[in-house]
Amino acid sequence: MPRKYSGEQILLLKVLKDLEDFLPYLVLVGGWVPFLYSRYLWTDMNQEPLLTRDIDFGLKNTPYQGNETIADRVTRKKYGEHHLEIGKDIPFVPVVKSEQGTQAEIEFISDAKTSDAISKKLVGREILVNKLPFVDILLRKTIPVNVDGIFVNIPHPAGYVFHKILTFTERPTSSKKGKDLYYAYYVLRFDPESSSLIKEIQQMVLNHPQGSKVAENIKSYFKDPFSTGPGMIFEESKMSTLGTLGIDIRKDAFEKIHSVLGEF
Repeated sequence: MPRKYSGEQILLLKVLKDLEDFLPYLVLVGGWVPFLYSRYLWTDMNQEPLLTRDIDFGLKNTPYQGNETIADRVTRKKYGEHHLEIGKDIPFVPVVKSEQGTQAEIEFISDAKTSDAISKKLVGREILVNKLPFVDILLRKTIPVNVDGIFVNIPHPAGYVFHKILTFTERPTSSKKGKDLYYAYYVLRFDPESSSLIKEIQQMVLNHPQGSKVAENIKSYFKDPFSTGPGMIFEESKMSTLGTLGIDIRKDAFEKIHSVLGEF
């Protein structure tokens, strides 16, 4: 049976197709990752996560030898441009648009260790690349996923969940914080290898330099099922199909997130 796609999913597929030549040097991160887990990595999955719109790529610290940059490509494909300052054409954020009027921004992020030379050679000096802390957690261990014939790298679930719990407190709004926690919970809830996933995250909490911060965030936001963290996940779950499971979302979210502490 042919797959059905929403407007947002059609935009993602268009971007992957248009940037296929560059994908070996990129890692798809952000809110689209749980969707790719559910549809292309996990089997027998009928609980797709909440969808996002914007499409985020992390830059691998790998030299790119091509002549055409991503900026060249999106300009040739007639993507829109979100200019960050009035009167300045660069840097800009590319905007992909569908024939139905749906649109999404394409954002690029890199680790502090990624050289500007790699960034400019691959992305181009015209496009904004945000350097953010802890991006290396998402890029260190990745999985290639076949998305309708196009291979794209995504973070390993352990790194993805660890990063979400580490960084959600830095998000600018309560809704963004809640969505990050929702995605972490979703992966812990539905990953078919959840037992081994939890053990791997527990080891990261114990051994990673940022493990203590992850533990601190959990202890602060997940003191019990009625704490702020489970409540935020519960609110996000109202917009998804999780309510059809017939479970206590607050209690389940508390147990799943708290489980990654292990013996910390």
